[in-house]
Amino acid sequence: MDKIKIFFKRNIAYFLTFFIILLFPISAYCLLVKKDLITEEAFYSNVLGFAGWIIALFIAWIHIRKNREDNLAIQNSEIKKRLEIEAFKEVNEMIEKINLALADIGTYYGYELIKGLHFGKITLFLDKLQRTYAQSNKQMEDGLLTLWIKFTLKIRAHEIVLIRFNDLKNKLDFKFKESILLVSEFVHYTQKLKTENILPKDEFLKIKNKCEKIDKSLSNLSKGLTDYSNELQNEMLGEIFNSKIPKLKNKEPRRTFAQIISNICKQDK
Repeated sequence: MDKIKIFFKRNIAYFLTFFIILLFPISAYCLLVKKDLITEEAFYSNVLGFAGWIIALFIAWIHIRKNREDNLAIQNSEIKKRLEIEAFKEVNEMIEKINLALADIGTYYGYELIKGLHFGKITLFLDKLQRTYAQSNKQMEDGLLTLWIKFTLKIRAHEIVLIRFNDLKNKLDFKFKESILLVSEFVHYTQKLKTENILPKDEFLKIKNKCEKIDKSLSNLSKGLTDYSNELQNEMLGEIFNSKIPKLKNKEPRRTFAQIISNICKQDK
């Protein structure tokens, strides 16, 4: 019902015009034929000619209206596609920056700390962990939170364009939260860690496991961000280039940042 009202509202001028045109021959009949000014045959002959012009004008109006609607649809489609590409470009640039930052954080927890754990002396490593690395650990936690906020704000800036990808965005929010909580827990754990002379071996294993867990979480977050970027690219550019980026199969394991750094170091030797 609302659509019908809108249709009549938009086209009221056309309907009034046609009503006046139809009213004209009726008025002419009453004024001319009834008063014997012209014969009925002459009147109907003129009316048929007039009706032919009306039908021609009506067809032309339909054609013009159809062209206008088609042009409007094309313009809207072009505007929509332009906004989608602009949104993808900005979000993709943000994802690239976040992934680079995640690589640095992942390298810190997955390689630097674990390397110090393996090759440093027990008492020296503990002192380093609670002093030298204490500030770095807090910076990593704050850095992750900042990355999450920047990503969220970038998505909100294009929310009307990206609203259909909300399910993927919610999964990324969960991954961000998980990584931040793991880093935060590690910060508190190292701050409360106490020992007299040496750190027990089981504590070293706990630290190593926590670092590896953080590294794996950051790697999963990076994968989620890449999948989100690929999904945007497939949706917004796939039709233009008639191709899509294939999804990573579940059977294909994703290497953590620590594994990537480790392989690089092996190649350099």
